[in-house]
Amino acid sequence: MGAIGAWLGEWVTVKLAQGLLDGVNGKFNRNDLQKALKAGVKAADDLDKSQPFDKQIFYYCYPKHAKELLERFFQDAAVQQELQKPLQDTTTPDIDFLIALFKQAADEGKNLSKNLKFPENSIESWLKEFVDTYFKSTSTYLKFQGAKVNYLKQLINCFDDVKFGGISVEGQDIEKSERLPEIFVMPDVVETRNFTSLQDFDLFDSSRQTQLLSEQRQRALFINNSGRKILAAQLLNQNQSRRFVVLGAPGSGKTTFMSYFAVVIAQKYPDKLGLSTDIDWLPIIIRIRDLARYPDISILEYARLWAEKSMAVQQLPSGFFEYWLEDGRALILLDGLDEVAEESKSYQLLKRIENFLGQYDQNRAIITSRPAGYKRDFFRTEDFPHYELQPFDDEKLEEFINRWYDSRVSDKVEAKRRKDSLRKALAEQDRIKFLARNPLLLTIIALIHRYQAILPRERHKLYDKAVETLLTSWDANKELSNHTILKYLGLDDLRRLMESLAYWIHTQGSTGDKEGGTLIDRDELIEELTRNIKNLRDCKLHEAKAEAKRFVEFLRDRTGLLNEQGQDCYAFVHKTFQEYLCVQEIIYQADNEGDFDIILNHIKDHLHNQHWREVLLLLIAQQKPKKAARAIRAILQHNSEYEQWLHRDLFFAGSCLAENIKGLQMADSKLCEEVLDRLVELEVSKAPQVTYKISRQVFKALCSLYETAFEAPALQLLKDKEEYIDKVRLQKYRAELGEKEGAIDTLVTLLADADYRVRSSAVIALGMLGKDSEAVVQGLLGLLADADSDVRASAVIALGMLGKDSEAVLQRLLGLLADEDSRVRSSAANALDNLGKDSEAVLQRLLGLLADADSFVRFSAAYALGNLGKDSEALLQGLLGLLADADSGVRGSAAEALGELGKDSEALLQRLLALLVDADSGVRRSAASALGKLGKDSEAVLQQLLDLLVDADSGVRRSAAEALGKLGKDSEAVLQQLLELLTDDDSGVRRSAAS
Repeated sequence: MGAIGAWLGEWVTVKLAQGLLDGVNGKFNRNDLQKALKAGVKAADDLDKSQPFDKQIFYYCYPKHAKELLERFFQDAAVQQELQKPLQDTTTPDIDFLIALFKQAADEGKNLSKNLKFPENSIESWLKEFVDTYFKSTSTYLKFQGAKVNYLKQLINCFDDVKFGGISVEGQDIEKSERLPEIFVMPDVVETRNFTSLQDFDLFDSSRQTQLLSEQRQRALFINNSGRKILAAQLLNQNQSRRFVVLGAPGSGKTTFMSYFAVVIAQKYPDKLGLSTDIDWLPIIIRIRDLARYPDISILEYARLWAEKSMAVQQLPSGFFEYWLEDGRALILLDGLDEVAEESKSYQLLKRIENFLGQYDQNRAIITSRPAGYKRDFFRTEDFPHYELQPFDDEKLEEFINRWYDSRVSDKVEAKRRKDSLRKALAEQDRIKFLARNPLLLTIIALIHRYQAILPRERHKLYDKAVETLLTSWDANKELSNHTILKYLGLDDLRRLMESLAYWIHTQGSTGDKEGGTLIDRDELIEELTRNIKNLRDCKLHEAKAEAKRFVEFLRDRTGLLNEQGQDCYAFVHKTFQEYLCVQEIIYQADNEGDFDIILNHIKDHLHNQHWREVLLLLIAQQKPKKAARAIRAILQHNSEYEQWLHRDLFFAGSCLAENIKGLQMADSKLCEEVLDRLVELEVSKAPQVTYKISRQVFKALCSLYETAFEAPALQLLKDKEEYIDKVRLQKYRAELGEKEGAIDTLVTLLADADYRVRSSAVIALGMLGKDSEAVVQGLLGLLADADSDVRASAVIALGMLGKDSEAVLQRLLGLLADEDSRVRSSAANALDNLGKDSEAVLQRLLGLLADADSFVRFSAAYALGNLGKDSEALLQGLLGLLADADSGVRGSAAEALGELGKDSEALLQRLLALLVDADSGVRRSAASALGKLGKDSEAVLQQLLDLLVDADSGVRRSAAEALGKLGKDSEAVLQQLLELLTDDDSGVRRSAAS
């Protein structure tokens, strides 16, 4: 647009649109009207500019006078009445009448200024083009809005109705479906990047105190790069990006939360997701596994196909999705990237997704995947921040319980009774509560509790009910019972079929995913199903194969026990069910043959194979007491290789006791005593072969006896040996074996122990126990002035763990930034970062640490400042100074922090360019990454980044390729160098170059 056109285009979108909407029915909204008016102005202005200069409408007018005229014209009530016509009855405005009104306004303007003069016919051509385009646009947009009403209605019908296959309980009805927003609990997410897990640091063990304090840098890397926990609903209003990848384990609620996002947008509650209510949003939800079946059509063509065929939406007008996408008013939800298992197809699909999102990059988008099926090079974290769905914590469990029974039991007294019962069941059974942190398993547990009123205490009994629930969900419409889908198999056959299938699948090996079942190729699955169906139903081979194919098609389209979890790949919905059903097949074989050796042989063949561990534990737990004792004794006598040093047989026997097998003590009390005695003897042993690793395993084995018949005897044996056990370690045992409050009280008293090592380890133990009572916090605060620097540093770390951010804690931490010991100063900086305190006082004190004599302290301060995001000139200068630091880690952390802050001064540019040739590869990576984030695409930047594409370090090459991609420079030199990287030895580099 020209100067007048640009002004007018802006003015009509801000002022005129709202005036036109006054008194008009609700078919139109401001977004549509603004777009139609702007389209009209642009078309008229483009037509005008195509004319010779002396024929253009405002050629003879001063811009100021032309603007005054146009504003007077469009504010005229008669003009606005004409422009309202398409909004009311789709009739076109009267162009002759508008021309007359324009000339009238021009005549009135001439009384004020003689500088208003228009070429002949310019008024008519300008207004006619404006009106024609405006009318066509409003007509089209009205069709879009009409189509959107039907689209949103059908989307809600598809995704708001959460169906449960009820558990089979005599006398009860099948579980009713439920409205998603009524029972949905918003999960938490944590930003995740490629850094060592904090679990790798055993902060709980006092013997590693010195090592713990020397690993401040690694801990800072984790804390500052793992991100803090936020509600998933807050993703979309994160300022740094519009697009995200959300990873989640099987059953963690990925699909449900995507459905919820689509539904609340469709129901016009975008504020629930932190989005503006002034914008007319359109949700576009796509199941990626379905999209992959249509490789030859665009994503928008597929979205239209899916809406019209699967959602039964009335035929959508041409350009429907583009209308919202072009303005950045769509929420794009791409669910299940991991479900395309074939690598070549995955990368083809990734390219389609990247091109689509790149074409409409003003829109918000979320992509979900299981971690097991996701590769870190799929999407750059700089462009797509990665988050991981978190298991439900106690607060989420409580919210779910309330929503579940409030929505399903109308009587408030009865609803409260049931809530209390479920809470008690979870509180009393830690193992069940652990499973309940997975939303899918929690839903199944809630279904079982609703109809059983109690939860089985033994895991295998709960799994049995859960399997029945999922099997029933397959037959919610009686299609299996009535043989409308399958010819030979009925619902009663599925249990045996799933057991034999689970055993076969489990023998194929593990994917390494602790929660996901083993993936099986479709053809292999059909082949195994054919054999099983033939044996089960005694039918011919070709009949069994046809039935197997029908069953696999059924699995593909239904949620249940066994699902399609990748393109032509299938797995049990959770590894727990694969393991449990595998056990049932082994028991069936043993019972069928009357041969207990079948069970003993499985133990012998697979003992200490991690993939079979849970199977063997469940197998032993389901035996009668005497048979279970026989199996455990066989384990103790197995004499595994290096048993005298590794004690693997003993530890596995301890795990069997933790299964709390009823009647085991009565069946063989000496066996139980032997296992406990041997574990406690290992605990108190001072023999050199009882290494740190063995000591950890002893602790884990004894603590696993919590809430079993062996809990009290084990704790008593430990107390009897009190004089041989470290003071703090004994309190850890007490905390894990039912005496947590007493243990915490004792640990608080140990904070005053004369031995600094006891004080220090007691501090760490309290931090790990997560109890932030006043006594604990005051005790820790007292140790911030301890004479021993190890103790002070430990107290700082513990306060950071507890997350206590009171004013008293803040002031004491600020004081420790000046501590004489560098480890204390570094720990205090990390703790302030962890607490997220970004006050002016914190900023100033951390700035002072940028000049600290110790490199760990400078490193921690730089990371904390970058993470806190305080943007000031003093901070910029301080970080710039660190780019020349003698320590490579400090230089790298400063570069990363400056990239996060986004300050792109010339001084910073020059310093970062210098770091691209730094001797340390980590520094070169950080500098390249920072330049990519800052968006500096000068010739010098491009040339040095090109030089890094042949760096000896693959991480540097990858960072340079990503930075060049982010800068968007498509010169021939850049293109050629990136093409050469497509044959790089490192797959990450190849992926970065291709992107």
